[in-house]
Amino acid sequence: MKAILFAGITWLTILSSLSAKSQATPSSLFFQNVDVAGYQKASFTLECWFYAERTDLNTGSLLMAISTEKGKQLNVMFDKYSMESFQPGQWNKLTLSGKIDKRADMLSVGALYSGKGKFFYDDIKLTIKSKEGEQGRTLQNGDFEATDLAPWKFANTPAAVNIAVTDTLVHTGKQALCIDASKIASYTYGNNDTAAHYATINGNRIYYETYGTGTPLLLLHGALESIQAFGNQIPTLSRQFKVIAVDTRGHGRSTADTTRLTYELYAADMYQLLNTLKLDSVNVLGWSDGGNTGLILAMQHPEKVRKLAVMGANLYNDHTAIQEWVNDTLRQQIKRLEQTSSSGYDFELRVKRTLLTEPHVLPASLQAIKCPVLVMAGEKDVIKEAHTELIANSIPNGHLLIFKKATHDAPREIPDQFNKAILDFFHP
Repeated sequence: MKAILFAGITWLTILSSLSAKSQATPSSLFFQNVDVAGYQKASFTLECWFYAERTDLNTGSLLMAISTEKGKQLNVMFDKYSMESFQPGQWNKLTLSGKIDKRADMLSVGALYSGKGKFFYDDIKLTIKSKEGEQGRTLQNGDFEATDLAPWKFANTPAAVNIAVTDTLVHTGKQALCIDASKIASYTYGNNDTAAHYATINGNRIYYETYGTGTPLLLLHGALESIQAFGNQIPTLSRQFKVIAVDTRGHGRSTADTTRLTYELYAADMYQLLNTLKLDSVNVLGWSDGGNTGLILAMQHPEKVRKLAVMGANLYNDHTAIQEWVNDTLRQQIKRLEQTSSSGYDFELRVKRTLLTEPHVLPASLQAIKCPVLVMAGEKDVIKEAHTELIANSIPNGHLLIFKKATHDAPREIPDQFNKAILDFFHP
Protein backbone atom coordinates (compact mmCIF):
# COMPACT_ATOMS: atom_id res chain seq x y z
CA MET A 1 0.00 0.00 0.00
CA LYS A 2 1.51 3.28 -1.12
CA ALA A 3 0.10 5.73 1.41
CA ILE A 4 1.76 8.69 -0.20
CA LEU A 5 -0.72 8.46 -3.07
CA PHE A 6 -3.33 9.86 -0.73
CA ALA A 7 -1.30 12.74 0.65
CA GLY A 8 -3.43 15.26 -1.17
CA ILE A 9 -4.71 14.58 -4.69
CA THR A 10 -5.73 17.91 -6.08
CA TRP A 11 -6.83 16.86 -9.57
CA LEU A 12 -9.64 14.53 -8.48
CA THR A 13 -10.30 16.27 -5.16
CA ILE A 14 -10.67 13.11 -3.14
CA LEU A 15 -9.81 15.33 -0.22
CA SER A 16 -11.99 18.20 -1.38
CA SER A 17 -14.42 17.88 1.49
CA LEU A 18 -11.61 18.32 3.97
CA SER A 19 -9.60 20.78 1.91
CA ALA A 20 -12.62 23.02 1.57
CA LYS A 21 -12.34 23.48 5.32
CA SER A 22 -8.58 23.30 5.35
CA GLN A 23 -6.87 24.77 2.32
CA ALA A 24 -4.43 26.57 4.59
CA THR A 25 -2.61 23.41 5.60
CA PRO A 26 -2.02 20.13 3.74
CA SER A 27 -4.09 17.09 4.65
CA SER A 28 -2.32 14.27 6.51
CA LEU A 29 -3.44 10.75 7.27
CA PHE A 30 -2.87 7.61 9.30
CA PHE A 31 -4.09 4.12 8.45
CA GLN A 32 -3.78 0.40 9.08
CA ASN A 33 -3.83 -2.45 6.56
CA VAL A 34 -6.37 -5.24 7.15
CA ASP A 35 -6.32 -8.62 5.37
CA VAL A 36 -9.77 -9.04 3.80
CA ALA A 37 -9.16 -12.20 1.76
CA GLY A 38 -12.46 -14.09 1.88
CA TYR A 39 -14.45 -10.94 2.63
CA GLN A 40 -14.74 -9.61 -0.92
CA LYS A 41 -18.06 -7.82 -1.65
CA ALA A 42 -18.85 -7.79 2.08
CA SER A 43 -20.23 -4.66 3.73
CA PHE A 44 -18.14 -2.94 6.38
CA THR A 45 -18.40 -0.13 8.91
CA LEU A 46 -15.48 1.87 10.25
CA GLU A 47 -16.09 3.81 13.47
CA CYS A 48 -13.93 6.23 15.40
CA TRP A 49 -14.21 8.80 18.17
CA PHE A 50 -12.59 12.15 17.42
CA TYR A 51 -11.95 15.18 19.61
CA ALA A 52 -10.42 18.53 18.66
CA GLU A 53 -10.13 21.92 20.23
CA ARG A 54 -10.76 23.97 17.10
CA THR A 55 -8.11 26.69 17.01
CA ASP A 56 -9.05 27.81 13.49
CA LEU A 57 -11.81 27.20 10.97
CA ASN A 58 -9.63 24.73 9.09
CA THR A 59 -9.73 21.99 11.71
CA GLY A 60 -11.32 18.79 10.45
CA SER A 61 -11.06 15.03 10.12
CA LEU A 62 -12.78 12.28 8.17
CA LEU A 63 -12.49 8.52 7.83
CA MET A 64 -11.20 6.70 4.74
CA ALA A 65 -11.05 3.14 3.41
CA ILE A 66 -9.02 2.00 0.40
CA SER A 67 -9.42 -1.41 -1.26
CA THR A 68 -6.29 -2.83 -2.88
CA GLU A 69 -5.28 -5.98 -4.73
CA LYS A 70 -1.63 -6.94 -4.49
CA GLY A 71 -0.81 -3.32 -3.70
CA LYS A 72 -2.84 -1.90 -6.61
CA GLN A 73 -5.55 0.56 -5.64
CA LEU A 74 -9.08 -0.44 -6.57
CA ASN A 75 -11.26 2.24 -4.99
CA VAL A 76 -11.25 4.93 -2.34
CA MET A 77 -14.07 5.64 0.11
CA PHE A 78 -14.35 8.45 2.59
CA ASP A 79 -17.09 10.02 4.66
CA LYS A 80 -17.35 13.77 4.53
CA TYR A 81 -20.77 13.97 6.09
CA SER A 82 -19.77 12.98 9.61
CA MET A 83 -17.92 16.31 9.88
CA GLU A 84 -21.03 18.36 9.16
CA SER A 85 -22.17 17.88 12.76
CA PHE A 86 -18.67 18.18 14.23
CA GLN A 87 -18.61 19.90 17.61
CA PRO A 88 -15.27 21.28 18.84
CA GLY A 89 -14.28 20.62 22.41
CA GLN A 90 -16.12 17.31 22.72
CA TRP A 91 -15.92 13.73 21.48
CA ASN A 92 -17.52 13.22 18.05
CA LYS A 93 -18.34 9.86 16.48
CA LEU A 94 -17.16 9.43 12.88
CA THR A 95 -18.62 6.59 10.80
CA LEU A 96 -17.84 5.27 7.32
CA SER A 97 -19.78 2.43 5.68
CA GLY A 98 -19.14 0.77 2.36
CA LYS A 99 -18.44 -2.47 0.49
CA ILE A 100 -15.12 -4.21 0.00
CA ASP A 101 -14.18 -4.46 -3.66
CA LYS A 102 -14.79 -7.92 -5.15
CA ARG A 103 -11.10 -8.13 -6.13
CA ALA A 104 -9.58 -6.79 -2.91
CA ASP A 105 -7.17 -8.70 -0.72
CA MET A 106 -6.40 -5.74 1.55
CA LEU A 107 -8.44 -2.89 3.05
CA SER A 108 -6.56 0.12 4.34
CA VAL A 109 -8.59 2.04 6.93
CA GLY A 110 -7.81 5.18 8.87
CA ALA A 111 -8.40 8.91 9.08
CA LEU A 112 -7.47 12.12 7.29
CA TYR A 113 -6.97 15.28 9.30
CA SER A 114 -6.02 18.87 8.63
CA GLY A 115 -5.86 22.22 10.33
CA LYS A 116 -4.03 23.69 13.26
CA GLY A 117 -4.65 22.31 16.75
CA LYS A 118 -4.62 19.10 18.79
CA PHE A 119 -6.48 16.06 17.47
CA PHE A 120 -7.44 13.06 19.62
CA TYR A 121 -8.60 9.68 18.29
CA ASP A 122 -9.90 6.72 20.27
CA ASP A 123 -11.75 3.43 19.87
CA ILE A 124 -11.26 2.89 16.13
CA LYS A 125 -13.27 -0.20 15.19
CA LEU A 126 -13.79 -2.05 11.89
CA THR A 127 -16.83 -4.34 11.50
CA ILE A 128 -17.36 -6.54 8.44
CA LYS A 129 -20.72 -8.16 7.66
CA SER A 130 -19.93 -11.46 5.98
CA LYS A 131 -22.26 -14.25 4.87
CA GLU A 132 -21.91 -15.76 8.33
CA GLY A 133 -23.15 -12.54 9.90
CA GLU A 134 -21.54 -9.53 11.52
CA GLN A 135 -17.92 -10.02 12.53
CA GLY A 136 -15.65 -7.52 14.19
CA ARG A 137 -12.18 -7.26 12.69
CA THR A 138 -9.74 -6.34 15.39
CA LEU A 139 -7.46 -3.45 14.50
CA GLN A 140 -4.09 -3.65 16.18
CA ASN A 141 -4.02 -1.04 18.93
CA GLY A 142 -7.27 0.46 17.69
CA ASP A 143 -8.03 1.61 21.22
CA PHE A 144 -4.48 2.97 21.68
CA GLU A 145 -4.10 1.30 25.05
CA ALA A 146 -0.59 0.27 23.97
CA THR A 147 2.09 2.90 23.48
CA ASP A 148 3.49 1.14 20.40
CA LEU A 149 2.10 2.82 17.27
CA ALA A 150 3.92 0.47 14.87
CA PRO A 151 0.64 -1.06 13.53
CA TRP A 152 -0.39 2.38 12.28
CA LYS A 153 1.17 4.09 9.26
CA PHE A 154 1.39 7.89 9.13
CA ALA A 155 1.75 9.86 5.88
CA ASN A 156 2.24 13.47 4.76
CA THR A 157 2.93 14.53 8.34
CA PRO A 158 4.44 18.03 8.67
CA ALA A 159 7.69 18.13 10.64
CA ALA A 160 6.14 20.31 13.34
CA VAL A 161 3.48 17.70 14.17
CA ASN A 162 4.00 15.43 17.20
CA ILE A 163 2.24 12.05 17.36
CA ALA A 164 1.97 9.94 20.55
CA VAL A 165 -0.49 8.13 22.79
CA THR A 166 -1.70 10.14 25.74
CA ASP A 167 -3.62 9.73 28.98
CA THR A 168 -4.61 13.40 29.22
CA LEU A 169 -7.81 13.03 27.20
CA VAL A 170 -9.49 9.69 26.42
CA HIS A 171 -12.88 8.46 25.26
CA THR A 172 -12.72 5.06 26.96
CA GLY A 173 -9.91 3.17 28.65
CA LYS A 174 -6.73 4.84 29.79
CA GLN A 175 -5.17 6.19 26.57
CA ALA A 176 -5.93 7.77 23.20
CA LEU A 177 -3.96 8.88 20.15
CA CYS A 178 -2.89 12.52 20.21
CA ILE A 179 -1.80 14.31 17.03
CA ASP A 180 -0.45 17.68 18.08
CA ALA A 181 -0.53 20.04 15.10
CA SER A 182 -0.76 23.18 17.19
CA LYS A 183 2.68 24.41 16.13
CA ILE A 184 2.35 24.16 12.37
CA ALA A 185 2.42 27.36 10.35
CA SER A 186 -0.92 28.74 9.21
CA TYR A 187 -0.91 30.54 5.89
CA THR A 188 -2.92 33.70 5.37
CA TYR A 189 -2.80 33.48 1.60
CA GLY A 190 -6.27 33.63 0.14
CA ASN A 191 -7.56 35.72 3.03
CA ASN A 192 -5.03 38.53 3.12
CA ASP A 193 -6.91 41.83 2.99
CA THR A 194 -3.68 43.80 2.60
CA ALA A 195 -3.00 42.02 -0.72
CA ALA A 196 -6.62 41.59 -1.81
CA HIS A 197 -8.13 42.77 -5.10
CA TYR A 198 -11.34 42.11 -7.01
CA ALA A 199 -12.08 42.46 -10.71
CA THR A 200 -15.38 41.99 -12.52
CA ILE A 201 -14.59 39.43 -15.20
CA ASN A 202 -17.19 38.00 -17.60
CA GLY A 203 -19.97 38.81 -15.17
CA ASN A 204 -18.30 37.37 -12.09
CA ARG A 205 -16.35 38.89 -9.22
CA ILE A 206 -12.87 37.38 -9.41
CA TYR A 207 -10.65 37.60 -6.35
CA TYR A 208 -6.86 37.79 -6.56
CA GLU A 209 -3.90 38.74 -4.38
CA THR A 210 -0.61 40.30 -5.42
CA TYR A 211 2.82 39.90 -3.84
CA GLY A 212 6.29 41.14 -4.74
CA THR A 213 7.58 43.09 -7.72
CA GLY A 214 9.12 42.29 -11.09
CA THR A 215 7.93 40.22 -14.03
CA PRO A 216 4.26 39.21 -13.47
CA LEU A 217 3.69 35.56 -12.56
CA LEU A 218 0.10 34.30 -12.66
CA LEU A 219 -0.71 31.38 -10.32
CA LEU A 220 -3.62 29.07 -11.20
CA HIS A 221 -4.75 26.51 -8.60
CA GLY A 222 -6.55 23.19 -9.01
CA ALA A 223 -10.16 22.03 -8.63
CA LEU A 224 -11.92 23.02 -5.40
CA GLU A 225 -8.70 24.63 -4.19
CA SER A 226 -7.86 28.33 -3.86
CA ILE A 227 -4.93 30.73 -3.64
CA GLN A 228 -4.02 28.98 -0.38
CA ALA A 229 -2.88 25.92 -2.36
CA PHE A 230 0.27 27.86 -3.26
CA GLY A 231 1.14 28.63 0.36
CA ASN A 232 4.53 26.94 -0.08
CA GLN A 233 5.28 28.80 -3.31
CA ILE A 234 4.20 32.43 -2.83
CA PRO A 235 6.88 33.41 -0.27
CA THR A 236 9.67 32.14 -2.52
CA LEU A 237 8.29 33.27 -5.87
CA SER A 238 7.31 36.74 -4.66
CA ARG A 239 10.94 37.53 -3.85
CA GLN A 240 11.73 37.52 -7.57
CA PHE A 241 8.40 38.05 -9.35
CA LYS A 242 5.20 40.02 -9.04
CA VAL A 243 2.92 37.15 -8.07
CA ILE A 244 -0.72 37.39 -9.09
CA ALA A 245 -2.52 34.55 -7.31
CA VAL A 246 -6.11 34.05 -8.46
CA ASP A 247 -9.20 32.30 -7.10
CA THR A 248 -10.79 31.01 -10.30
CA ARG A 249 -14.53 31.49 -10.73
CA GLY A 250 -16.55 29.92 -7.92
CA HIS A 251 -13.43 29.04 -5.94
CA GLY A 252 -12.18 30.71 -2.77
CA ARG A 253 -13.58 34.23 -2.65
CA SER A 254 -14.56 34.44 -6.33
CA THR A 255 -18.17 34.17 -7.49
CA ALA A 256 -19.66 32.01 -10.22
CA ASP A 257 -22.81 32.19 -12.30
CA THR A 258 -24.54 29.09 -13.66
CA THR A 259 -22.52 28.91 -16.89
CA ARG A 260 -21.28 25.38 -17.55
CA LEU A 261 -17.74 25.04 -16.26
CA THR A 262 -15.01 24.26 -18.79
CA TYR A 263 -11.30 24.93 -18.95
CA GLU A 264 -11.91 27.17 -21.95
CA LEU A 265 -14.17 29.24 -19.69
CA TYR A 266 -11.48 29.49 -17.01
CA ALA A 267 -8.94 30.48 -19.68
CA ALA A 268 -11.30 33.15 -21.02
CA ASP A 269 -11.59 34.56 -17.50
CA MET A 270 -7.82 34.75 -17.16
CA TYR A 271 -7.47 36.39 -20.57
CA GLN A 272 -9.93 39.08 -19.53
CA LEU A 273 -8.22 39.50 -16.16
CA LEU A 274 -4.87 40.08 -17.86
CA ASN A 275 -6.51 42.62 -20.15
CA THR A 276 -8.11 44.35 -17.17
CA LEU A 277 -4.71 44.53 -15.49
CA LYS A 278 -3.17 45.71 -18.77
CA LEU A 279 -0.67 42.85 -18.71
CA ASP A 280 0.94 41.12 -21.68
CA SER A 281 3.51 38.37 -21.83
CA VAL A 282 3.25 37.12 -18.24
CA ASN A 283 4.69 33.95 -16.76
CA VAL A 284 2.05 31.39 -15.78
CA LEU A 285 2.22 28.55 -13.25
CA GLY A 286 -0.75 26.18 -13.29
CA TRP A 287 -1.28 23.19 -11.01
CA SER A 288 -3.72 20.41 -11.95
CA ASP A 289 -6.86 22.15 -13.30
CA GLY A 290 -4.78 25.32 -13.36
CA GLY A 291 -2.32 23.56 -15.65
CA ASN A 292 -5.12 22.66 -18.05
CA THR A 293 -6.25 26.29 -18.01
CA GLY A 294 -2.69 27.50 -18.59
CA LEU A 295 -2.26 25.27 -21.63
CA ILE A 296 -5.49 26.53 -23.21
CA LEU A 297 -4.61 30.15 -22.43
CA ALA A 298 -1.22 29.72 -24.12
CA MET A 299 -2.85 28.00 -27.13
CA GLN A 300 -5.58 30.57 -27.66
CA HIS A 301 -3.67 33.69 -26.65
CA PRO A 302 0.05 33.02 -27.21
CA GLU A 303 0.83 36.73 -26.97
CA LYS A 304 -0.21 36.71 -23.31
CA VAL A 305 2.12 33.98 -22.06
CA ARG A 306 5.87 34.52 -21.81
CA LYS A 307 6.64 31.15 -20.21
CA LEU A 308 4.32 28.46 -18.88
CA ALA A 309 4.88 25.82 -16.20
CA VAL A 310 2.22 23.17 -15.58
CA MET A 311 2.05 20.54 -12.85
CA GLY A 312 -0.18 17.48 -13.24
CA ALA A 313 -2.07 18.69 -16.31
CA ASN A 314 -4.06 16.55 -18.75
CA LEU A 315 -5.43 17.03 -22.28
CA TYR A 316 -8.42 14.72 -21.91
CA ASN A 317 -9.81 12.16 -19.50
CA ASP A 318 -9.58 8.53 -20.56
CA HIS A 319 -7.76 5.38 -19.47
CA THR A 320 -4.58 6.46 -21.27
CA ALA A 321 -4.38 9.73 -19.35
CA ILE A 322 -5.79 9.15 -15.86
CA GLN A 323 -5.42 6.32 -13.36
CA GLU A 324 -8.54 4.17 -13.65
CA TRP A 325 -9.52 4.30 -9.97
CA VAL A 326 -9.69 8.10 -10.16
CA ASN A 327 -12.76 8.12 -12.38
CA ASP A 328 -14.37 5.33 -10.38
CA THR A 329 -14.03 7.51 -7.30
CA LEU A 330 -15.32 10.58 -9.12
CA ARG A 331 -18.43 8.72 -10.28
CA GLN A 332 -19.13 7.60 -6.72
CA GLN A 333 -18.73 11.16 -5.46
CA ILE A 334 -20.93 12.61 -8.22
CA LYS A 335 -23.67 10.05 -7.55
CA ARG A 336 -23.63 10.92 -3.87
CA LEU A 337 -23.69 14.66 -4.55
CA GLU A 338 -26.56 14.26 -7.01
CA GLN A 339 -28.57 12.57 -4.28
CA THR A 340 -28.01 15.44 -1.85
CA SER A 341 -28.04 18.45 -4.20
CA SER A 342 -31.42 20.18 -4.25
CA SER A 343 -30.84 22.20 -7.41
CA GLY A 344 -28.25 20.28 -9.39
CA TYR A 345 -26.09 23.42 -9.39
CA ASP A 346 -24.12 22.63 -6.26
CA PHE A 347 -20.67 24.00 -7.10
CA GLU A 348 -18.73 20.94 -5.94
CA LEU A 349 -20.99 18.77 -8.11
CA ARG A 350 -20.42 21.07 -11.10
CA VAL A 351 -16.64 20.95 -10.64
CA LYS A 352 -16.52 17.17 -10.34
CA ARG A 353 -18.61 16.76 -13.46
CA THR A 354 -16.04 18.94 -15.20
CA LEU A 355 -13.22 16.75 -13.89
CA LEU A 356 -14.93 13.68 -15.31
CA THR A 357 -15.80 15.10 -18.73
CA GLU A 358 -13.14 17.72 -19.51
CA PRO A 359 -10.86 18.83 -21.11
CA HIS A 360 -10.95 18.06 -24.85
CA VAL A 361 -7.56 19.14 -26.18
CA LEU A 362 -5.98 17.42 -29.18
CA PRO A 363 -2.22 16.89 -28.80
CA ALA A 364 -1.66 18.43 -32.26
CA SER A 365 -3.34 21.65 -31.13
CA LEU A 366 -0.48 22.23 -28.69
CA GLN A 367 1.58 23.27 -31.70
CA ALA A 368 -0.12 26.66 -31.30
CA ILE A 369 1.83 27.29 -28.11
CA LYS A 370 4.76 29.58 -28.94
CA CYS A 371 6.38 29.96 -25.51
CA PRO A 372 8.66 27.59 -23.58
CA VAL A 373 6.64 25.20 -21.41
CA LEU A 374 7.82 23.17 -18.41
CA VAL A 375 5.59 20.08 -18.13
CA MET A 376 5.79 18.53 -14.65
CA ALA A 377 4.22 15.61 -12.81
CA GLY A 378 4.97 13.33 -9.90
CA GLU A 379 6.32 9.86 -10.47
CA LYS A 380 3.23 8.61 -8.60
CA ASP A 381 0.86 11.15 -10.10
CA VAL A 382 -2.79 10.39 -10.91
CA ILE A 383 -1.88 11.59 -14.39
CA LYS A 384 -0.17 8.71 -16.18
CA GLU A 385 3.46 9.40 -17.02
CA ALA A 386 2.99 8.52 -20.69
CA HIS A 387 0.33 11.22 -20.92
CA THR A 388 2.59 13.81 -19.31
CA GLU A 389 5.29 12.84 -21.81
CA LEU A 390 2.77 13.24 -24.65
CA ILE A 391 2.02 16.80 -23.53
CA ALA A 392 5.69 17.74 -23.35
CA ASN A 393 6.51 16.13 -26.70
CA SER A 394 3.56 17.83 -28.44
CA ILE A 395 4.68 21.36 -27.53
CA PRO A 396 7.33 22.83 -29.86
CA ASN A 397 9.38 24.11 -26.91
CA GLY A 398 8.24 21.66 -24.25
CA HIS A 399 10.42 20.41 -21.40
CA LEU A 400 9.57 17.37 -19.27
CA LEU A 401 10.24 17.04 -15.52
CA ILE A 402 9.06 14.07 -13.42
CA PHE A 403 9.54 14.43 -9.66
CA LYS A 404 10.79 11.14 -8.27
CA LYS A 405 8.72 9.56 -5.47
CA ALA A 406 6.27 12.48 -5.56
CA THR A 407 2.53 12.48 -6.30
CA HIS A 408 0.11 14.97 -7.85
CA ASP A 409 0.67 16.99 -4.67
CA ALA A 410 4.39 17.68 -5.30
CA PRO A 411 4.15 21.46 -4.65
CA ARG A 412 3.15 20.59 -1.07
CA GLU A 413 5.22 17.44 -0.64
CA ILE A 414 8.56 18.70 -1.95
CA PRO A 415 8.19 22.51 -2.01
CA ASP A 416 11.93 23.28 -2.04
CA GLN A 417 12.60 21.02 -5.02
CA PHE A 418 9.47 22.21 -6.81
CA ASN A 419 10.22 25.89 -6.23
CA LYS A 420 13.80 25.54 -7.46
CA ALA A 421 12.56 23.96 -10.68
CA ILE A 422 10.12 26.83 -11.20
CA LEU A 423 12.72 29.53 -10.52
CA ASP A 424 15.29 27.87 -12.78
CA PHE A 425 12.77 27.68 -15.59
CA PHE A 426 11.31 31.17 -15.35
CA HIS A 427 14.62 32.95 -15.12
CA PRO A 428 16.07 34.09 -18.47
